[in-house]
Amino acid sequence: MRTTGHGIARSAAAFAATAALLGLATSVEGAGSGCGSASAAVAAAVDGLVAHDIYANELAGSEVKADSGHVAAARDLVAAVAADDGAAAKRAVLALVFHPRWHIVRLRVLDRSGRLLADVGGRYTIAPVAGTLRNGGTIVGSFLMSVQDDIGVAKLETRFVGDPVGMYVGGRLVAALDAKLPATAPRGLSLALGSASYRLISEADRAFPSGSVTLVLLVAPPPAALAARPCAAVRAAEFGRVAARLARLAVDLPRHYGGFAATVTLYSGALVFVRDGARRLASSGGAGPAVLPLEGSVGYEGRTWLVYSFVVAPPARVYVLAPPA
Repeated sequence: MRTTGHGIARSAAAFAATAALLGLATSVEGAGSGCGSASAAVAAAVDGLVAHDIYANELAGSEVKADSGHVAAARDLVAAVAADDGAAAKRAVLALVFHPRWHIVRLRVLDRSGRLLADVGGRYTIAPVAGTLRNGGTIVGSFLMSVQDDIGVAKLETRFVGDPVGMYVGGRLVAALDAKLPATAPRGLSLALGSASYRLISEADRAFPSGSVTLVLLVAPPPAALAARPCAAVRAAEFGRVAARLARLAVDLPRHYGGFAATVTLYSGALVFVRDGARRLASSGGAGPAVLPLEGSVGYEGRTWLVYSFVVAPPARVYVLAPPA
């Protein structure tokens, strides 16, 4: 399964255009001189964190736990495994994988001795989750399930973060979006494609049923004006950029501020507060500080947070509180 995009889309100009469109506050002060050449690494660290959280949610998110429960509770599957009936087990697995109300991309079922009875789904799937099949309290078998494949994770990263991304298995490219990535896994800290240079972030995730798949992100350097600011400003701006992308993806955002705030926290660890003046509209971190600056830093719950804010639906303002390190 290999999908290629139509070239590299993200650039410093795209960053600046997004900031202008959303009215993002990009002046976040911090101690020290300009971030300069370190700014690409600072931005890449944030993007890598979000990519990791995307993977982690596919491994242990609430929907994953619900899907695992559907498999464990499937009576026809449990009965087939208890009877050591491979044909019946495959029918039950097919029904679970292609069920219209949940999302399972691969399901492997084994009997109590570990013998394979059925295996249905895509080839390049990731984040396998194991479970036990019980009949009347007695263990009759086990299963291995995945709710996402490699291209699905790449699509989520592209939507949420916007970086070109590739997935490599055994050093070979198996999926790519928004970039003409090399056929073999790139090495080092940077990669030049055409006239552009990108910071590389790589993460080895668990493949199905074993082994690993390596996710590679290509992170464009921040625009020069931002790189001239302290590294704290670059870090805060990258968290804010991701939050702004998620805000643009939201349908009728003013009616779903709560869900938007929770989503940003889930995939980045940053706290989000949406306020209209002093009136709180939504929060992913409790009541929040009594007063929030438009930018800079603020103390909250015993920690210091970097602050980044933007307006996407006036007069409400979104405040993103990012961890400083």
